[in-house]
Amino acid sequence: MSQKKNVSAFLGLILGMSISSFAQTDSLFKALEEFQQKGESFQVVESYKNIGRYYESIQAYDSAFYFYRKEGAYIKAHFQEQVQDSLLGKVYMDFSFVALGLRDLDMALPYLDSAEVVYERLGSNGDLARVMNNRANALNEMNRYEEAIGYLLKAIEYGELVENQESKDALLNSVYNNIGKNYLSLEDWLNAVKYTRMAIAISSSYEINNAHARLNLSNAYIGMDSTESAFNMAKEAEDIYVKVGFPYGVIAAKNNQGLALKMKGEMDEAASLFQESIDMSEEIDYPLGVLEGLINRSEILAAKKQYSQAISEMKEAERLCNLYDDRQYLKSVRENLAKLYEETGNTDYALTYFKAYKQLEDSLKSTENIKNVNDLLLKYETSEKEKQLAEQEVEIQTQKATLAVRNSQLTYLLSGLVIVLLGGTFIYQRNRSRQKAALQQAIIEEKERGFDAVIQATEEERKRISKDLHDGIGQQLSVLKLGLQNLQKKADPEIQSQLVDITEKFSKSADEIRQISHQMMPRALMEEGLVRAFEDLLRNTFQYSEIQYEFEHHGMEGRLDERIEISIYRVLQELLNNILKHSEANFVNVQLLKMKDKLTLLVEDNGKGLSDEKSNGHGQMNIRNRLDLIKGTVNYESSPESGFVAVISVPVK
Repeated sequence: MSQKKNVSAFLGLILGMSISSFAQTDSLFKALEEFQQKGESFQVVESYKNIGRYYESIQAYDSAFYFYRKEGAYIKAHFQEQVQDSLLGKVYMDFSFVALGLRDLDMALPYLDSAEVVYERLGSNGDLARVMNNRANALNEMNRYEEAIGYLLKAIEYGELVENQESKDALLNSVYNNIGKNYLSLEDWLNAVKYTRMAIAISSSYEINNAHARLNLSNAYIGMDSTESAFNMAKEAEDIYVKVGFPYGVIAAKNNQGLALKMKGEMDEAASLFQESIDMSEEIDYPLGVLEGLINRSEILAAKKQYSQAISEMKEAERLCNLYDDRQYLKSVRENLAKLYEETGNTDYALTYFKAYKQLEDSLKSTENIKNVNDLLLKYETSEKEKQLAEQEVEIQTQKATLAVRNSQLTYLLSGLVIVLLGGTFIYQRNRSRQKAALQQAIIEEKERGFDAVIQATEEERKRISKDLHDGIGQQLSVLKLGLQNLQKKADPEIQSQLVDITEKFSKSADEIRQISHQMMPRALMEEGLVRAFEDLLRNTFQYSEIQYEFEHHGMEGRLDERIEISIYRVLQELLNNILKHSEANFVNVQLLKMKDKLTLLVEDNGKGLSDEKSNGHGQMNIRNRLDLIKGTVNYESSPESGFVAVISVPVK
């Protein structure tokens, strides 16, 4: 492989990465720094927000939370009154999105309360609609679908008042789609179709939302057994997901197409689509996609009387359900296993799984019944309050002249108490959320400090042992070797051959000691830096194998921080050991590039790739832990040469 081809492949790989875009993070932090230097306050706020949303998009929620906090602190320090309110409202909304991403509803709701208070004060209809939409999403996660729909209908009322047509369309598209999604959860297929069609009729400028609407409509058609319509909508959704580069949507769309074909009796075509969804899910490490594909395909295998394979796949689905605590899917899996064991005549297992299925079904129904009872109590309390208000109104009308002053005073007093209570509740919830977030951050930082201390102590001990081996035992062996060579010259011919043999063994022992010393802490790394250390490591690793290698570097003038150099060296050492032991490769390409404030290491081989077992082993854990301490990242991709590519990125100054 030529150098030009390697560099082109490397640049193409970086440009193609949708999850970890080095160029994007570089530009975001560079923009923030420039705006801070120029004192352009609004742009600084926008830069913090963009960084937070980038980390949110890759599900790095702790980092997103950190930069949103920085944004809020900056707003409070640099803006006043209405402008501060408007900007802080957006921060509260961003906090709620992060909390929903973390599935921490106790954290999300107080932030939404804060945002609603701010936007009501400002009279911002579009933002109030978004608050209602987010609140509905939180209630949806709590299985409170009808209550969620109520907030979504409020969101539509606010959304209709938005003046900018593009913003209005995008907002209403999202809200109508969410209403349809809640009706899907209630299995009200007609209303699900109605509202989802309304979403599709209002095209959003965000293409991915148009795809979501089509996928939801496909789900509704599946519920109604309208297989042809379900298949067509899922195919339209897949085309949009492919266009915008959203693999999770592609997987869901393929599953829906498979379900539609299975309902039509086209089993082989359906099984092929389920296999595609499983393969894609495994490639991007998406367990839910694997789970859905296994459940759907197992039913086809059972229909073909391939019970052994069907049970095997359903057992794997059960393992995933237990691993990710998904009780709805687990109920379906247990029901299917009971049927499969009954078909094979294994009545004991069939009875066991049927009991487990019924127990889980009853548990889920109990939860739903509790919710229904609570809803009835809420309705009863509401009607009682309405009755009391009506009676009070009659009394007010009959005694209006005499009670006007008293009612006015009472109203002011109650209003004051309500405001105090709401304010106290809001402050309590906000402080509680802050304390919780601060505690989580402190725990993370303490863990990092502890691990950092272990790593530093380990490396210091490596240095000491390496020095002792090289300067102590190594030097002594060298002296003994010289002594033996002198004796060899003076010895009788009869024992000279024995001395030659002993000298050779001393020489091999000295070489082994030297090699161990270099592995513990390479002298080249300490004295000459990464480039020379990498050259020695590659040569020593592959010198007794058939693996050929190339090493290229660019921009590596000067030394880096010692922690970064040692960590990157250990990462490469781990990757090369994995290649040597497991890859069955015959060629390895290593590239080390320093561009501006980013150090990038690329390791590529042409072997059989990295299996799921190896990708989650101790070696990979060591790599991630070391990179976490220097704020680095690692991504694994398929190699054009049918092997694998590891891309390590570390910020440097």
